[in-house]
Amino acid sequence: MKIIRTFLFIAAITFLAFGSIARAQFTAPAATQSSLTQLGSQKTSAPPTSAEGMTFESSIDPAEYHLGPGDVFECRFWTSGETFYPLVSADNMLLIPNLGAFDVRGHTLAQVQAEVMQKAAASFASIKRNPDNPPVTLALYEPRKIYVSVRGNVQTPGVYVLSAAARADVAIDLANKIDPSMLAPHEPSTEKQHMIEQNGEKRLQSVFGRREVTPASERYITVAHNDGMRDRIDLVRFTAVHDPKASPPLREGDVVVVPFRDLNAGSLGVYGAVQSPADFEFVQGDSLLAAIQYAFGPSVNADIHHVELTRIGTDGIAGPPTVYDLAAIEAHQAPDVALAPNDRIIVRALPEEHRASVVEVRGEVAEPGVYPITDGKTTLSQVILAAGGLTPKAYTAAGVVLRHGYQERLIAGSAEEIAQSTRLEDLTVADTTNYLKQISLRPPTVVVDMDRLFVHGDRSADVELDDGDEIVIPKRPTNVYVYGFVNNAGFVNYQEDAPLRYYIAQAGGYAEGAEKSETAVIKLRSKAWMAPGNSQIEPGDEIFVPKEPDYSEEYKLAWYTTIVAIFGAVVAAISLYVNITRKP
Repeated sequence: MKIIRTFLFIAAITFLAFGSIARAQFTAPAATQSSLTQLGSQKTSAPPTSAEGMTFESSIDPAEYHLGPGDVFECRFWTSGETFYPLVSADNMLLIPNLGAFDVRGHTLAQVQAEVMQKAAASFASIKRNPDNPPVTLALYEPRKIYVSVRGNVQTPGVYVLSAAARADVAIDLANKIDPSMLAPHEPSTEKQHMIEQNGEKRLQSVFGRREVTPASERYITVAHNDGMRDRIDLVRFTAVHDPKASPPLREGDVVVVPFRDLNAGSLGVYGAVQSPADFEFVQGDSLLAAIQYAFGPSVNADIHHVELTRIGTDGIAGPPTVYDLAAIEAHQAPDVALAPNDRIIVRALPEEHRASVVEVRGEVAEPGVYPITDGKTTLSQVILAAGGLTPKAYTAAGVVLRHGYQERLIAGSAEEIAQSTRLEDLTVADTTNYLKQISLRPPTVVVDMDRLFVHGDRSADVELDDGDEIVIPKRPTNVYVYGFVNNAGFVNYQEDAPLRYYIAQAGGYAEGAEKSETAVIKLRSKAWMAPGNSQIEPGDEIFVPKEPDYSEEYKLAWYTTIVAIFGAVVAAISLYVNITRKP
């Protein structure tokens, strides 16, 4: 019986398993049919991927983007509110519910959009709607992935998977940055081609020896498309001017070839006061303005009104330079200049006296900010006048002019700079230490008495400014800071001609242990420590009360012993003197 029960149990399990499989096989077609029906009738279908995963170098131009298998669209019917996300099929067909099939082979996004709009307008012609609003909109939701081959003079030739929205410069950039060891294995045909190129290079080296590396061309790169068409890639122009035609979008199966630069071909030289002087490959159609842009434009001290163009003849002899006004060309007030192979462009720097120099004004002026000056000629009073003058709260007695440059670097105390300006070998160790300390404390200020200049009108106190100077005019302070051994340290309102005892009293009086006789007034501007009797207390000054020195018990015992000894010696001397004078 036990064997029979076991047999029946196994048979039941087998029957249930076969029943499930059969049920799945018979119901699968019905589910597929349901899915197909739902595609045409649902109000909104879910997008195939999330938009967060899409990254673009720049926006897509519908007129230059060629469609292909894998492109995902968003199609919205505004008459019914339906939204679909159709996919271009492997045979380049775009199936849109309610509108039909569209062949996108060799077509751009703009062409297909126009065709869909035309079909939608005809299909919904009988429906009343706003004529300014189309019944259907079609947009590219997600570009497809494509395989692109990069060959030639790049660090890592191979096949790369990119977005169809990527331009050719991205593929070249990847091929020059990816570590060959991190790249996925090549497909057999590409791997074979790679081995052939390596073997050819080894044979050339065995005959001619290892030669200097020839740079890659940047302006004669080609991209071959599957339809037999070719485009030229100009990385120099695309990087400098961002001309979209200089780096077209890629398509499936594109082959990008980066050749070696022909060092015997014509070139362009842009030198002088530009951001990135260099020699560039010459391309027919280059102009003076474009060449300056290839060098990323003039530098800040460039004389753009006198740009020199020297033309090299076929015999290699340079002709006389021709001067052009680049500013007029940029403003379309003068025509651009067509260039020829081997032209040389020189942008001169402005003379030192014409260089743009500025100073910064901070604090109590009507209009703080940065102001242009003539280096070494514009004065402090002229800049303050340009800044709208002083405000009523300006405290000129504490105004400073900070000068940055070599003197400020010297304050940092680098060994080389100190050695250039001093003769430390002639000093003792103590003198050297003191000198280095003084250098570290030296402020980068210009000697100027703004009180004399602005309050008393003494023009002899005016100073000439240098590029990078900072003018700082603080607000007039209204208090004096009292700290140290006082009972209530802090700010005390300034009272004109008030004595020291007034400020000490306002600060709660001397604290226990204060060294009253050593109280000092620290001046606002000079930071000099002055005795209260030798300096009038002014707004912004500080009053510091030091603590009595702490002496150890041994020190106190020794001090008392010394005093007693001195007192005993004095008493003994007096006694001796008295005894001597009393003798007859």
